[in-house]
Amino acid sequence: MFVRRCCCIQRRLGWRSTRLPQRDFSLQPLKKPNSVSKQVTEDEFVDHSESPRDLILKVMSTVPSQRELKHFLKRYVPQDDSGNNTNLTINGDKQDLEKKRQRSTNAIVDALFEGDTDRVALAKVQGPFAKRGWNAVASTLIKLKRLGLTSIIVLDSVEWRKTLSKGELRNRMFLESMALVESIERQGGRARAFHVGVFELSGHKIDAHVDMIQSSLDSNHLPVIIPILSAEDGAQNPITADEAMITLSEKLRAKKGYSGKNLTPAKIVVINHEGGIPNHESPGTAHSLINIKEEYSGILQAYQAHPSWQETHPTAIENLTMVQSCLENLPSTSSAIITPVASLPSALITNLITDKPLYSSSLPVKSTPLTSRHLSINTSRTTVLRHGTSIHYHKSIDTLDLDKLTALMEASFRKKLDRDAYYDRLGNVLDGAIIAGDYEGAVLVTKESSNDGSLQCSYLDKFAIAPQSQGIGLTDILWKKMYDAWPELMWRSRKDNGVNKWYFERSDGFLRLPDSNWVMFWYGGNMYQQASELSSITRNITASFSSLLTK
Repeated sequence: MFVRRCCCIQRRLGWRSTRLPQRDFSLQPLKKPNSVSKQVTEDEFVDHSESPRDLILKVMSTVPSQRELKHFLKRYVPQDDSGNNTNLTINGDKQDLEKKRQRSTNAIVDALFEGDTDRVALAKVQGPFAKRGWNAVASTLIKLKRLGLTSIIVLDSVEWRKTLSKGELRNRMFLESMALVESIERQGGRARAFHVGVFELSGHKIDAHVDMIQSSLDSNHLPVIIPILSAEDGAQNPITADEAMITLSEKLRAKKGYSGKNLTPAKIVVINHEGGIPNHESPGTAHSLINIKEEYSGILQAYQAHPSWQETHPTAIENLTMVQSCLENLPSTSSAIITPVASLPSALITNLITDKPLYSSSLPVKSTPLTSRHLSINTSRTTVLRHGTSIHYHKSIDTLDLDKLTALMEASFRKKLDRDAYYDRLGNVLDGAIIAGDYEGAVLVTKESSNDGSLQCSYLDKFAIAPQSQGIGLTDILWKKMYDAWPELMWRSRKDNGVNKWYFERSDGFLRLPDSNWVMFWYGGNMYQQASELSSITRNITASFSSLLTK
């Protein structure tokens, strides 16, 4: 029975030996890159034989809280008409949850493979790669397709930026496209290369004909596109892969294929050697998450201030700008990821399943990223990007939209706010508020005092994320903004709160308050020296909610 099930899974995932003519289109770099720029070697690659199923199980094992597990299941497990998961009901205490998690893991993964998510990614593959690198890319693209994310691939290469004649460049583009097609087919996938005919000049603007791409997708082929532009006089002129990506993102927006499949890209993917966008706050690593709307200009300034990045990350700003333009053409739910070939396939599959960065950008530097502990992948060089949301700061309750703020907090906490009493108190003690977008998230910090007025401290009164905005990195964005604005902060949480594990990882200390249901947390400075006095302040803060919401 076990053998029969394994064979069924293998047929389902396409694990089979495929023999093709022994052609080798793989290319070595024309010139060895600067020694400062890290070149991928074979022993750096993760185990590409690991199945998507095994990777999903590992991803699920990193889900730290009941809230995140619910979010995971909501995205990937079939639900009944009332919105409950058909394969797993999550209620009860932590032990009960863990037992249910273990019993239902196989059912959850089966449901994931049976689902038809029918999504499209627009992927820029930025070589050159040796044969093993092409195999890593091909294997990852095939696994993503089996998980419901089909890639439209645009080829690029750092070597194409060298001084080459148009004829030499076109020939090299052709050879590298065939290297990828060869590798995809050798590993059991199907691919179709497009060397001309996709892009043409329409007036002064690049246009894209997506009929051929639609046909390729409908026939179950991965389209591999070379960025070559057909001029009115018939000349074939190479263009940049970034121009091709931006044009396709605009052309595919709200587009339907012949079979009715939605062709709007759900993800923009960049696979390269150098990895994501370098992070000046943590040297040697890449940004985990970038809110482009808020952080783009700051990243440009940091890049200019670090000349060495021109060598180690020569195309970082090109990729950042390209992703910004693509996401502007796409729905707010679309996201992007830039990852090095050494992190394949785990980085992309982990992001696909969770739709989150590989590790939390709000974790203190001293902490070990949770995902890296479990998945053993190169998280520090992968960047997730979102078009993002604007961030607004308020110093007075008078500038807040209290109706929207109330709706946000009640939706986030699933409790009824004692509105009048709460805002009467907030008006007197508010130290500052951070609002994300149109009240998609909020941080409310108050200034609290001891009874005799001898001690004052900043207190995190509310941290709320709208349900529809949970799991997309907004929590990390707001936490980092709060951390920058208040370098010393305390807060409290009920002892049975499922988010406490998240708080433990971000605090410098905590104290379980005797004879109460509260845990007090803090970060910054010498807060621990005042723990006793702070606990007295914490106990005296009035509760804000009266009852659970029934709906």
